[in-house]
Parts: sequence; structure tokens; C-alpha cells
Amino acid sequence: MREGTSGFWVTKTNGSIAIGYADYGVSQFGGGDFEKTYYLDRENTKQFISALKKEYRGSLEKMIEAAFGRNFNDPQFWDFCKKNGIVYTSSTWSG
Repeated sequence: MREGTSGFWVTKTNGSIAIGYADYGVSQFGGGDFEKTYYLDRENTKQFISALKKEYRGSLEKMIEAAFGRNFNDPQFWDFCKKNGIVYTSSTWSG
């Protein structure tokens, strides 16, 4: 359950990207906070951006928002990556 969200953010480092979001007041965590970050290496970042550009226009942030929503829809991201052969790692934090 995503009670309150920060929206997503994108961090670019040496050709790689990290896409993350934070949710606040998550009932599944006793009202605590939850953060998820996806990491794409340089090769998968290129593939990800190329796949986004086939369907969307604008900055990377605008294309991500158009594809996965402002609150970032994880299942849509997973399906998109699977469909396009994009490999990522992820981390989560709750507190």
C-alpha cells in the first residue's frame, strides 16, 4: 500500500542511472517509511533510454514519468525491462 509518496528521482553517474522513490506512512511497515532504488549499469541504461525513446519524448525524467507514472509503478517497470531485455539490480530500505 502506497499511502504517501515522494514521487520518483533519477540519479545519473558515469553513464549509469539509479531510479528511486520513497513512500511515507506505509501501513505494511507499521506506518513507517519505505524506499526502493533500481540501478542500471551503463549498457542497460543505454538500452533503457533507447526503449523509452521508441514510445515517449522529452527528458529522461519526463519519459520515465510517462511510462511508469509520477508515483512510479513497479510492475510496469518490471514488465518494461523484461520486454526489452534490460537487467537491473535494486535495493530497499524501510524504517
